[in-house]
Amino acid sequence: MRLVVAVHSREVKTALFLALSGIEALEIVATATSTAELVSYCRAFRPDVAIVESDLPGRPMNETLQHLDDAKCSKQIFLIESPDAPDVAIDLTSAELFRDVEHMVAAIPNGAVARPEEER
Repeated sequence: MRLVVAVHSREVKTALFLALSGIEALEIVATATSTAELVSYCRAFRPDVAIVESDLPGRPMNETLQHLDDAKCSKQIFLIESPDAPDVAIDLTSAELFRDVEHMVAAIPNGAVARPEEER
């Protein structure tokens, strides 16, 4: 499974990369630090999942998510809501909102989450 990761805060970035590091079936194809990079990388790499932090710098998140959804740049968008970020009205078929990195990782399709010790 191919991922584009777009996170801004150090805490979310650390938690996310720790959670994803043990999942062998995942490939992070790009990491973005702004909404412009997110859109560009999703267009270029067409990931299975875009993991996005809600307070990513750049254009308004609602507008960015709508653009990604309209352009079908990613099959799924997992939005991690930051406590201090403005509310994001998420009314997209390809997007899911999470308040916790652990819940978001658990939502990754089961085939991608098999850990090496579980495959034996």
